[in-house]
Amino acid sequence: MENVTIGLALAAGVLSFISPCVLPLVPAYIGYMSGRLTHNVSRQTAAGTAAPVGLAFRLQMLLHGIAFVLGFTGVFVLIGLLTTALASVAGQHVNTFTQIIGRIGGLVIIFFGFQFMGLAPRFFAWLRKKGQAGILDNVLLSIAFALLGGGIIYWGFLEQTVIALPLTFALALAMFAKGAFTQPAVFWSGFLEWLETLLYSDTRGDIGSSGREGLLGSAFMGMVFSAGWSPCIGPLLGTILTVAATAGASSGDIAQGMLLLSAYSFGLGIPFIITALLLNSAQGALRRLQRQMGKIKLASGSLLVAIGLLVASGQLQSLSQTFSRGEFADFTLRVEECGVGFFEGELGISHVGACLNGTLLPVAINQSASGHFSAEITEQEFLFHAESGDRIDVEVRSVGEEIPEFELVLFGPADAELARGSKADSLMTEGKLYPLADLALNEAGLYRAVMRSASATDVARFRVKVRDAQAIAGAVADASPAKEAEAEGESLAGTALNSLSELAGDLAPPVGLAEGNRAPGFTIDTLDGASLSLSDLSDNVTLLNFWGTWCGPCRREMPEFQKAYEEWGPRGFEIVAIAFNDTEAAMADFRDEFGLSFTLALDNSGDINDAYAIQTRPSSYLLGKDGIILARHFGIMTETQLNQLLSDAYAG
Repeated sequence: MENVTIGLALAAGVLSFISPCVLPLVPAYIGYMSGRLTHNVSRQTAAGTAAPVGLAFRLQMLLHGIAFVLGFTGVFVLIGLLTTALASVAGQHVNTFTQIIGRIGGLVIIFFGFQFMGLAPRFFAWLRKKGQAGILDNVLLSIAFALLGGGIIYWGFLEQTVIALPLTFALALAMFAKGAFTQPAVFWSGFLEWLETLLYSDTRGDIGSSGREGLLGSAFMGMVFSAGWSPCIGPLLGTILTVAATAGASSGDIAQGMLLLSAYSFGLGIPFIITALLLNSAQGALRRLQRQMGKIKLASGSLLVAIGLLVASGQLQSLSQTFSRGEFADFTLRVEECGVGFFEGELGISHVGACLNGTLLPVAINQSASGHFSAEITEQEFLFHAESGDRIDVEVRSVGEEIPEFELVLFGPADAELARGSKADSLMTEGKLYPLADLALNEAGLYRAVMRSASATDVARFRVKVRDAQAIAGAVADASPAKEAEAEGESLAGTALNSLSELAGDLAPPVGLAEGNRAPGFTIDTLDGASLSLSDLSDNVTLLNFWGTWCGPCRREMPEFQKAYEEWGPRGFEIVAIAFNDTEAAMADFRDEFGLSFTLALDNSGDINDAYAIQTRPSSYLLGKDGIILARHFGIMTETQLNQLLSDAYAG
């Protein structure tokens, strides 16, 4: 997945619609679209229009669905770029940006709810009727509106006086210029007329036939929902965000990142557009329920008000985060793994069901996948694609407790058994078992490695890797004394260059989040109760990993980190894994489950997460011994990727 294509990004978006993180968005979207549908049918009925006129009008829900997706895409792409490719410039302000959109947008959604209920038009009509009695012609109404508007601005912009005061002053100045305090009746009559025109709620009931009414409103709804939603970051989106970050950091050309994020967002939007078409077919049923239209409008509008409250209070994003934990996160990870496997030809249609159930996992050659045995689960299957002439090893490594007795059977593309091995017969190298080694594959296609155990009582976790035996043999052959000496010489030269760099204090890079910047400093208490500062790690290459026990993708990469820590630790490599929105008890259980020995810490305040503009978990920053950011990675980091980064870090 390192070479992400537009097609893969689009498929990733479609797959993400199935993920639990999107669940809170679905009722919110349906609530808005059904409210608009009910409102339109009610207006048609009031105007005496028997049926929609014209193709555009019949497809108006489709147009609104597309507008919603476009608004959603715009903000999603912007946030993605701010948190990756442009993180050093604006990444730390993304939280503020999204919270402001959420608060202001939530209020607008609530107002739409009252509009769809029919309460807002009735209130406007009441104001006009009572206006003759002096309500609209009272300057106190203008003063009250200015004070209320100022309060909303202050709250909507996160109680930041430096922003709220100028905006409140501008509101009061605009009202004064329009005569709100000198001719209030004229001002308020014009304001109500403008507002009704904006909302397309003309009390005369004249209905247009274009079906394009309020498209900006639907686009705005998409923007609000996007800002108030946290996506599940799995292998697919994580890789896309990494590509966006790399493009922006290396060449300044972020077009590739924008294109991939846009493709992902449009893929996510396809099911929303289909939903709009399905809702559009309900217009006939609504017309047959004219007598119940008042109750239907009240219900749909009330749902929209409830959604607006969720968005304005930030609870919609909290729901998304809740659905990104535990079993929900595991299911999301399986959906992405199975979807990518099918899209890239590593998974057949007959394997999808077993893959989604978690009993079969796709695995690429030279990358590993997790599995486990228990009293209930005694068989795990791993599927990989190979070419004719490939030679492979199958490596099995325990994670935590020792693996019980097992048997491993390899099946070919025709589902015929090719080889069989067991734990008792395995070769062992550096604690890794090789039940199948140096196998020659005679045809291209999908191969299944099936592990079976009948003796597991407690949960026993393990990792399986299908290795390219030829490439590994070549790498061993290259490890000659001459090459080792050459590598040592390069290392000494690199050390000398680093020493010269340290002397150039006046040219020290600025603090920031881009590669080449100095990482923001911090102090944090570790899970063991010690106080740790970033400056304490100045003699080490350090991986800062932002994670959570509830993060499904984190469960995949943590064992890889432990393996890298054991291999590279003696050379001065440290890992600091910083959790957020978590508990120390859950972190301790996680550490024991995976046998982690590197540093874990909890960012209770969220200040460190904000300083590093963390929007996705897992996210990682690799720092050199001088505290300079060498690399950034968003999403799962594989063993191959981490080893390559560390090789580059120590070679330089």
